[in-house]
Amino acid sequence: MIIALTNQKGGVGKTTIAVHLAYWLSLQGSVVLVDTDVQQSSSNWLTDLKIPFAITDDPEDLLDLLPELSQKYDAVIVDGPAGLSEVTKSILYGCDLALIPCKPSGLDTHSSHKILRILSQAQRIRNNFPKAALLLNQAVKGTILLKESIDLLSKSTVPLLSTIIYNRQSISDAPGQGITVWQDPTPAAKIASQDFESLFRESLKLINGY
Repeated sequence: MIIALTNQKGGVGKTTIAVHLAYWLSLQGSVVLVDTDVQQSSSNWLTDLKIPFAITDDPEDLLDLLPELSQKYDAVIVDGPAGLSEVTKSILYGCDLALIPCKPSGLDTHSSHKILRILSQAQRIRNNFPKAALLLNQAVKGTILLKESIDLLSKSTVPLLSTIIYNRQSISDAPGQGITVWQDPTPAAKIASQDFESLFRESLKLINGY
């Protein structure tokens, strides 16, 4: 099972979701994360969490690496780079599920069509793979902007996950502390961990039986 977090936009939370997903899946089986971002934020974070990772920003190496790792681990998580590079294309040609985080902002939701176009091209070649879903991240409850983003993304040909990850301080603080929200004892972190678990369970339903 190869799950990728990808979007051409930076700052939408790909790394945060990828690391939390890797940690959550590590409680159930063997997991490795592939860090394709030049900043290597996820691999630095995973060093503290003692979760294995690989680093590459070479698109051809990536196409060879993903199936190789999928034979060794129960799950492979890919933290994709910002931008529509050849690496992004290789990720979509190599993964089973592509999760596309979006922030509830006009620029982010309107720009999602770019990654969706490349996704559609990959699905035509790969017989409807990868499975894919949009998700809203860093949202603020009760805002008009959130409602407008839900309305807009719900019209996409790619499904929008019903679980929303809200903007919480415990999530923002986790990378600097080298932890996930599961290691944070505060009540807010507990709520965040429940949101993440709901998101991940909903995501896995898209590839159950693959």
